[in-house]
Amino acid sequence: MSGFHRIASMLVAEFEHHNPQLLKKLQVVEFNQAIKEPLLRRGIKFTYGDFSSADVLEHCFHGEPKIIISTTPDTMLQGTTNMRILQVVQGVWPKAHVIVTADNPRQAAELYECGAHYVLRSAKLCAERLFELLNKYETDAGMSDLKRRFDRYKRRENDERRSFVGVGV
Repeated sequence: MSGFHRIASMLVAEFEHHNPQLLKKLQVVEFNQAIKEPLLRRGIKFTYGDFSSADVLEHCFHGEPKIIISTTPDTMLQGTTNMRILQVVQGVWPKAHVIVTADNPRQAAELYECGAHYVLRSAKLCAERLFELLNKYETDAGMSDLKRRFDRYKRRENDERRSFVGVGV
């Protein structure tokens, strides 16, 4: 994973909750040393460095990773872009599946045109999730089920906040 901010932090919480054995397969490349210990405690490998540097990538992982993920939007990146990350990753690990993040539909289209396998757009993902949730419980009869689901989500969110307080959020 490139960087460790909100989405990456929540992704780790999802893995912890649903599939903890995957944590040992993760590696984070990031400048923020403060997240190193919390990641290592969870079995996640940490490399200090710039994910947009081919040299850093070549030395941080031995072999060819299957999936590379950049969860940080360009508006939060400093000195690089998701397009640059995509290009560098394609040069270093041409067989890896690359997931990058876009701020808008135009940027997503450009990233897809340049070979991204998937492009995250958090606003789109949120809208899809809300639609799915509301569409399923649109009737009055479904409202009690919806309230139970909301309560379950709240409990889970509280558990996740306790899991990763102050890291990447």
